[in-house]
Amino acid sequence: MMKRWRSEIELLSVVLMWGVNFPLMKWLLDVFDPIVLNVLRVSTALLALAWVYWLRSGRSVQVMLAPFATHTWEIVRIGIVGWFIYQIGFVFGLSLTSAGSAALIMASAPLWTGLLAKFLGLEKLGVVGWVGLVISIIGTAGVVIFGRAEITLSWGTMLGNIIMLAAALMWGFYTAMARPLISVMSPTALTVCAILPAMPLLVLAAVPFVAQMDWYEVTWLHVLAIIASGALPTGFAIVLWNRGVRTIGASHTAAFGNLVPFVALFSAWWMLGDPVLPAQVIGGTLIIGGLAVMRRSRVQPRTLEPRMH
Repeated sequence: MMKRWRSEIELLSVVLMWGVNFPLMKWLLDVFDPIVLNVLRVSTALLALAWVYWLRSGRSVQVMLAPFATHTWEIVRIGIVGWFIYQIGFVFGLSLTSAGSAALIMASAPLWTGLLAKFLGLEKLGVVGWVGLVISIIGTAGVVIFGRAEITLSWGTMLGNIIMLAAALMWGFYTAMARPLISVMSPTALTVCAILPAMPLLVLAAVPFVAQMDWYEVTWLHVLAIIASGALPTGFAIVLWNRGVRTIGASHTAAFGNLVPFVALFSAWWMLGDPVLPAQVIGGTLIIGGLAVMRRSRVQPRTLEPRMH
């Protein structure tokens, strides 16, 4: 019981980090090219997590790379999906659409996670659980659609929405595919090892855009924001997210993502001055209610003790 509650508290902290990250990244995208920004924040995440992983591995690089000896292709696969395709889609889609639209579309990830987890036989979600998930999705739609007057259907916004939908699909796949791996290795080990095969691809994608940036516009505040965006929501939050998948299951963990648009809207009000409307409060109540329904109907997944750090 205590382990479950601890995991849910950690997931709420992930929600806070991811929600604040939307307006933070929108501010950074005023100066940075999306692909270049992506490399910088993922590199920051890798450095922060690799340092923690190095300490936990007894300061042995051989121990750190041990997961590749037994799960090479599984790690490479989720690395490409979760740290290359998803990250590129997320940052590029966010640059083309509003933070509210991006948060709403990303809230569809639990649907893809639940469907794939069920298809792969990783876990089960009862009928009441699915009802709770749908309630959370409806609440998220109410928060973003009925509370964001600036959402439009321009071609640029539509392209951003399509890209964000593809990113949500990839995140759903990543969450479900990570479930077997975090049963045999720690979340930190999985995250660091998954980033490694994706980093060369991210760097290659960013090379053509580095020279196009006006680096004189970058201030120390931008540098601090990149460090925060990389180390927290892009780095440590992923570890906590994977730990949640291992402890309470992929579908239940993914449902916490429905709270992210709610936090994003309130943080945008605090950081950017966006108003908070009654429709957003009502939608947020539905989100929390849906999560409560899912929590009560959850089927406990099979768990295994981790065998490596």
